[in-house]
This record gives sequence, structure tokens and C-alpha cells, in this order.
Amino acid sequence: MRYVLAFLALFVSVPAWSYDDLVLPTVDFDATAVHQAGAVETRERIRYTHGKLRIERGDGFATTILDLTTQTEYILMANKTYLVLPMDDEYFRRFIARTVAMSGAHPLGHDRVGGIQTTKYAFGDDGALEAAGTYWLSGDGIMVRRDYDAGVYGENLHHQELLTDIKVEPQPASLFAIPAGYKKVKQ
Repeated sequence: MRYVLAFLALFVSVPAWSYDDLVLPTVDFDATAVHQAGAVETRERIRYTHGKLRIERGDGFATTILDLTTQTEYILMANKTYLVLPMDDEYFRRFIARTVAMSGAHPLGHDRVGGIQTTKYAFGDDGALEAAGTYWLSGDGIMVRRDYDAGVYGENLHHQELLTDIKVEPQPASLFAIPAGYKKVKQ
């Protein structure tokens, strides 16, 4: 009986690592994410540390924190409230690559993107995304660029996601927590 209880205690205390099909960066970093979809361009600041990704859209807009290890999404709104939701499976793919085994990606060679040495991969349709394309992955797991075509309202649209101004440096833990003074929205 003791062994069963010890096993259960170990099982319950282990964090959820169900996203083992992702290539999580091995370094902390801060970058500007540029997304081009046809003629539209948006910019967001992203920060990454230990399985957590923070996406900042600027003053007056929501900030999103994705916890890739627990599959949780925190949305910090401008009115100092926040939501806790199951993580949107499509959202993280803009910034985090799937493993080669999961995505069926295959290397096309090496390339420098923004001064960073990368391996370029071709990938097929990924999950609910019917969007095959290419991505460039640094040696420390940062997906520096991603290009793909995806249907929008019945028409194909070219997308490019590019990280610029990448700074590999420790990120403060406070950036990945709910700020003091925020109130949880009742769902």
C-alpha cells in the first residue's frame, strides 16, 4: 500500500508536460514579432522563459501569457482584469515549432536570419491549420521566421512571421505572473 501511495504522490506532484511535441527554446529571450498577412502588418513584443510565452500588444490592448507546460492561457486586459482559459492550440504555433516527428518537417539547409544561424525546415499542414510552409529554427530552439499560405474567407493569403531585435537574456519571473491589483473575471 505504501508503494501505491508513493507512486500516486509522485504522479500528482509532477507538472503537466503534455506539450512534449513542441520545440521549446532552451534560452530566455525578448523579441519583436512582426506578422505580415497580405498587406497587413502587426507588431507585438514577445518574451519567453522556461515554457512560458508573454505576448504584449501595446497600451490599451490585452497581454497574453501562455503556459506551455500546463496548457493554460492568461489574458491580462487593459481594465486590470484577467481571464484564465485553456490554451488556444493554434495561437502558440506563431512562435513555437512542433517537433519534426509531430509536424513531418524536413530540413532544407542552413540559413542566417537576422544575423542568427538557423536550420530551414519545410512542414506540411499542421493540425487544424491547413497551412504548409517553411520555418527557420535557431540552435537554441527559437523559431526566428515562419512563412506559410493559409486560406482566409475562401482565399489563400501569404503569411510571414518574423522575430526581430532578439535579445537572449534572462526574463523577470514577474512578467509571467498576474500583476498585483488585477482581478479575475468570473466565468
